[in-house]
Amino acid sequence: MQPLTSGGISYALAGATRDTAPQQVLDDHARALFGLFLERERDFGFNPDVVTEYPDVADPESSAFLADPLTVIARHRAALAQSGAPVSRVMVLTTYADRLGPVLTAAGYRMQSIDMPAGPDHTAAFIHDFPEAGPGRTLYLEAVNEADEKIRPGFALTMRDASGRLCGGASGSLHARDGRLYAYLATMTIMAGLPPGTGTKLAGAMLDFLRGLGVSTVHLGTQTAGPFYEQVGFRVTHRLIPELRSRRGKDGRIIPHDLVMLEMDL
Repeated sequence: MQPLTSGGISYALAGATRDTAPQQVLDDHARALFGLFLERERDFGFNPDVVTEYPDVADPESSAFLADPLTVIARHRAALAQSGAPVSRVMVLTTYADRLGPVLTAAGYRMQSIDMPAGPDHTAAFIHDFPEAGPGRTLYLEAVNEADEKIRPGFALTMRDASGRLCGGASGSLHARDGRLYAYLATMTIMAGLPPGTGTKLAGAMLDFLRGLGVSTVHLGTQTAGPFYEQVGFRVTHRLIPELRSRRGKDGRIIPHDLVMLEMDL
């Protein structure tokens, strides 16, 4: 691939898929990129008006949340109300909509299906408002199967400086449906301190790489980079929680970021 030049610095780009690299290599790239991503995430805080919980779904067969979500949610709401923070809205984002959907919709939750052909199956958001609670917080529960084989890395793009140091890249999964190839972007990131505009150039290189693979549409979800992805051409398909996260700009202003799902046709 052609090197990426930003701020007078040249970075080597290398793309890999299951056709060109062992699965373990793709897994290793994805793990390293996620480490860089976590470093950047430290710049973002959580909205104090949104209580975020991650129910234990590591073992779906023994998960209390998957077995009885309404009881788990009721306990959370009761505990928060007792602490003086009543909950006026509950939102569940999950990849277990096939299991949770019938129970939650029967209890009055509104379902928003989220179709990402290369992403996890059975993805949906469920929302319930509790006006009787009065003004209150949002309880956000995220129950996602991170070990889903379908979203195990199918591609990786790495960006390295002259010393070979990993400075950024992207990874995700690929899936064919109805004669079209789709991509799900799990991670795209650069390390802090790179020249301005490097992230935009990396996004362009990543999209060119996916086009070269024959990908027709890319999907992703993000809590912290919605405006960036919109700037490079993605469109929001679901705006789930306004101002879930925030960071402080160089001028000291607090910049809010929504939890959004996005897509782009290539």
